[in-house]
Amino acid sequence: MEAVLSSNKKQRCVNFVADVFALNTFCYFISIPIELGFAQMSLETHLHARLIGLFIITTTARPFGLWRDWIFKKCSLTDQNKGVFPYLVDTFAYLSFEMPLYLINLSISGASSEQMIRSVFIFFLISGIVGRPYGIYRSFLRRNVFKINKN
Repeated sequence: MEAVLSSNKKQRCVNFVADVFALNTFCYFISIPIELGFAQMSLETHLHARLIGLFIITTTARPFGLWRDWIFKKCSLTDQNKGVFPYLVDTFAYLSFEMPLYLINLSISGASSEQMIRSVFIFFLISGIVGRPYGIYRSFLRRNVFKINKN
C-alpha cells in the first residue's frame, strides 16, 4: 500500500514538472515576438512580464494540463487524434485558460492600455496557431522526455 502511495506521489510530481517545463518554455518563445515586436514593449517591461509569467505559468501549468486533458476527454479525443476537431479543441483549451492569465500578467507588469490591447489582440490571433502546437509539444515532452504514457 505504501509503495502505491509513493508511486502515485512520484507520478504527480513528474506530471507537474513535465507540464511546468512544457508551458514555460513554450510561452517564453511565443511571448518574444508578441511583446518585443508587435506590442513594442521595452526590453525591461518584457523581462518583467516574463519574470511574472514564470511565476504564473509555474503555478498554473499543471491546472492547465488537467483542464486540457479534461476538455479532450469530454470531446472523446486523445493526443493521437488529427484533423480540424482536435485543432479547435486545443485552441479553445489554450485560449480559455491562458488569456485571462496573460491579461493579469500584463497588467501587473506595467504595460500600457494600448500595449495590453495590442498584446491581447495578437495573443487571440496566434492562439489559433499555437494552441494545437502547444498540445503536440506537451504530448511529445510528456511521452518522450518525461516518459508519461497516457494523455
